[in-house]
Amino acid sequence: MKEHKEQPTVVFGHHPLTVRDSVFPVTAGQRLRRDQARTILEAYGAAPGVFLHHAGHTHRNKRTVLPQAPHVTLQEVGAVKEYPGGFCLLRIHSGGYALNFYRADGAAARAWTERSRWVAAGLWPHHALGRSVADRNAVAARDLSGIRRAFS
Repeated sequence: MKEHKEQPTVVFGHHPLTVRDSVFPVTAGQRLRRDQARTILEAYGAAPGVFLHHAGHTHRNKRTVLPQAPHVTLQEVGAVKEYPGGFCLLRIHSGGYALNFYRADGAAARAWTERSRWVAAGLWPHHALGRSVADRNAVAARDLSGIRRAFS
Protein backbone atom coordinates (compact mmCIF):
# COMPACT_ATOMS: atom_id res chain seq x y z
CA MET A 1 0.00 0.00 0.00
CA LYS A 2 2.85 2.40 0.70
CA GLU A 3 3.93 2.70 -2.93
CA HIS A 4 0.41 2.92 -4.39
CA LYS A 5 -1.59 4.80 -1.75
CA GLU A 6 -3.94 6.32 -4.35
CA GLN A 7 -4.57 3.02 -6.19
CA PRO A 8 -8.24 2.01 -5.76
CA THR A 9 -8.05 -1.04 -3.51
CA VAL A 10 -10.44 -3.63 -2.07
CA VAL A 11 -9.14 -5.70 0.83
CA PHE A 12 -10.65 -9.12 1.48
CA GLY A 13 -10.17 -10.59 4.92
CA HIS A 14 -11.76 -13.29 6.99
CA HIS A 15 -12.19 -11.28 10.21
CA PRO A 16 -13.78 -7.82 10.35
CA LEU A 17 -11.77 -5.02 11.92
CA THR A 18 -14.56 -4.27 14.38
CA VAL A 19 -17.64 -6.10 15.56
CA ARG A 20 -20.07 -3.38 16.59
CA ASP A 21 -23.74 -3.70 17.47
CA SER A 22 -23.70 -7.49 17.80
CA VAL A 23 -26.68 -9.06 19.53
CA PHE A 24 -24.25 -11.68 20.88
CA PRO A 25 -21.22 -11.29 23.15
CA VAL A 26 -18.08 -10.60 21.13
CA THR A 27 -15.21 -12.89 22.05
CA ALA A 28 -11.58 -12.70 20.98
CA GLY A 29 -12.09 -15.39 18.34
CA GLN A 30 -14.69 -13.28 16.51
CA ARG A 31 -12.46 -10.34 15.69
CA LEU A 32 -8.87 -9.29 15.25
CA ARG A 33 -6.95 -8.20 18.30
CA ARG A 34 -7.46 -4.49 18.96
CA ASP A 35 -3.81 -3.65 18.26
CA GLN A 36 -3.98 -5.51 14.94
CA ALA A 37 -7.18 -3.73 13.91
CA ARG A 38 -5.74 -0.36 14.97
CA THR A 39 -2.60 -0.94 12.87
CA ILE A 40 -4.69 -1.86 9.82
CA LEU A 41 -7.01 1.14 10.28
CA GLU A 42 -4.00 3.46 10.56
CA ALA A 43 -2.65 2.03 7.30
CA TYR A 44 -6.04 2.50 5.66
CA GLY A 45 -6.18 6.08 6.96
CA ALA A 46 -2.88 6.79 5.20
CA ALA A 47 -3.98 5.09 1.96
CA PRO A 48 -6.82 7.06 0.32
CA GLY A 49 -7.16 4.44 -2.42
CA VAL A 50 -8.50 1.79 -0.05
CA PHE A 51 -12.27 1.96 -0.22
CA LEU A 52 -13.61 -1.40 0.96
CA HIS A 53 -12.64 -4.02 3.57
CA HIS A 54 -14.76 -7.10 2.88
CA ALA A 55 -15.01 -9.80 5.58
CA GLY A 56 -17.34 -12.58 6.61
CA HIS A 57 -16.41 -14.27 9.87
CA THR A 58 -19.40 -12.93 11.80
CA HIS A 59 -21.97 -14.46 9.38
CA ARG A 60 -23.89 -11.19 9.36
CA ASN A 61 -24.53 -8.36 6.94
CA LYS A 62 -23.17 -5.12 8.39
CA ARG A 63 -21.63 -1.93 7.03
CA THR A 64 -19.43 0.19 9.28
CA VAL A 65 -17.38 3.35 8.70
CA LEU A 66 -14.90 4.39 11.36
CA PRO A 67 -13.41 7.86 11.90
CA GLN A 68 -9.82 6.53 11.61
CA ALA A 69 -10.43 5.80 7.90
CA PRO A 70 -13.71 7.46 6.84
CA HIS A 71 -13.13 6.69 3.15
CA VAL A 72 -13.21 2.92 3.83
CA THR A 73 -16.39 0.90 4.20
CA LEU A 74 -15.97 -2.11 6.47
CA GLN A 75 -18.40 -4.65 5.01
CA GLU A 76 -19.33 -7.86 6.79
CA VAL A 77 -21.29 -10.38 4.72
CA GLY A 78 -23.56 -13.20 5.86
CA ALA A 79 -22.89 -16.88 5.34
CA VAL A 80 -24.63 -18.90 2.66
CA LYS A 81 -25.07 -21.87 5.00
CA GLU A 82 -27.67 -20.43 7.37
CA TYR A 83 -30.39 -17.82 7.62
CA PRO A 84 -30.81 -15.60 5.65
CA GLY A 85 -29.36 -18.13 3.21
CA GLY A 86 -27.76 -15.99 0.58
CA PHE A 87 -24.66 -14.30 -0.74
CA CYS A 88 -23.39 -10.84 -1.56
CA LEU A 89 -22.30 -9.94 -5.04
CA LEU A 90 -19.83 -7.08 -5.40
CA ARG A 91 -19.81 -5.31 -8.78
CA ILE A 92 -17.00 -2.84 -9.36
CA HIS A 93 -17.20 -0.25 -12.14
CA SER A 94 -15.07 2.75 -13.06
CA GLY A 95 -17.67 5.03 -11.42
CA GLY A 96 -18.07 3.11 -8.15
CA TYR A 97 -19.40 -0.15 -6.85
CA ALA A 98 -22.60 -1.93 -5.91
CA LEU A 99 -22.93 -4.61 -3.27
CA ASN A 100 -26.16 -6.61 -3.27
CA PHE A 101 -27.42 -9.48 -1.17
CA TYR A 102 -29.24 -12.32 -2.92
CA ARG A 103 -31.10 -15.20 -1.28
CA ALA A 104 -30.73 -18.75 -2.53
CA ASP A 105 -33.77 -19.67 -4.59
CA GLY A 106 -34.02 -23.47 -4.56
CA ALA A 107 -36.74 -25.22 -2.53
CA ALA A 108 -34.18 -27.11 -0.41
CA ALA A 109 -32.24 -23.88 0.24
CA ARG A 110 -35.38 -22.03 1.30
CA ALA A 111 -36.38 -24.89 3.61
CA TRP A 112 -32.94 -24.88 5.25
CA THR A 113 -33.04 -21.11 5.57
CA GLU A 114 -36.33 -21.28 7.44
CA ARG A 115 -35.08 -24.11 9.64
CA SER A 116 -31.90 -22.21 10.54
CA ARG A 117 -33.85 -19.00 11.26
CA TRP A 118 -34.39 -20.24 14.82
CA VAL A 119 -30.70 -20.60 15.67
CA ALA A 120 -29.68 -18.83 18.90
CA ALA A 121 -33.18 -18.90 20.38
CA GLY A 122 -34.61 -17.07 17.37
CA LEU A 123 -32.20 -14.13 17.60
CA TRP A 124 -30.28 -15.08 14.45
CA PRO A 125 -32.30 -12.90 12.02
CA HIS A 126 -31.60 -9.84 14.21
CA HIS A 127 -27.91 -10.64 13.92
CA ALA A 128 -27.57 -11.83 10.33
CA LEU A 129 -29.74 -9.45 8.33
CA GLY A 130 -28.25 -6.21 9.60
CA ARG A 131 -30.03 -3.20 11.03
CA SER A 132 -31.37 -2.11 7.66
CA VAL A 133 -31.38 -2.97 3.97
CA ALA A 134 -28.33 -0.68 3.62
CA ASP A 135 -26.27 -3.21 5.61
CA ARG A 136 -26.70 -5.71 2.77
CA ASN A 137 -27.34 -3.55 -0.31
CA ALA A 138 -25.40 -0.43 -1.21
CA VAL A 139 -24.22 1.63 -4.14
CA ALA A 140 -21.19 3.89 -3.77
CA ALA A 141 -20.11 6.49 -6.32
CA ARG A 142 -16.34 6.73 -6.44
CA ASP A 143 -13.70 7.24 -9.10
CA LEU A 144 -12.33 3.75 -9.58
CA SER A 145 -10.92 4.34 -13.06
CA GLY A 146 -7.41 3.70 -11.69
CA ILE A 147 -8.08 0.02 -10.98
CA ARG A 148 -5.69 -2.26 -12.82
CA ARG A 149 -4.54 -5.84 -12.50
CA ALA A 150 -2.14 -6.34 -9.60
CA PHE A 151 -0.41 -9.26 -11.34
CA SER A 152 0.33 -9.73 -15.00
